[in-house]
Amino acid sequence: MITKDPIRALLAEHKKRLPTNPYCYFELAYTRQTMWMAWLCTNCRDQDPGRKVIASGEGTTPDMACRAALKRLKEPKS
Repeated sequence: MITKDPIRALLAEHKKRLPTNPYCYFELAYTRQTMWMAWLCTNCRDQDPGRKVIASGEGTTPDMACRAALKRLKEPKS
């Protein structure tokens, strides 16, 4: 099911992880090269260069970036 509000859905995933990982990091950013990017990581890169990316996505809008990150979050881990 595709959510109508992917930004809130990705933020809800972040909130769900905070009790077990208080350093869980959420970012929604724009750059000219990649357009919009959404990240959910185990920690901030500046504080933990070895942090793990839980989900990430890119798109031409914030909604598209968050929707792409949510899709990757649901993919089976290899």
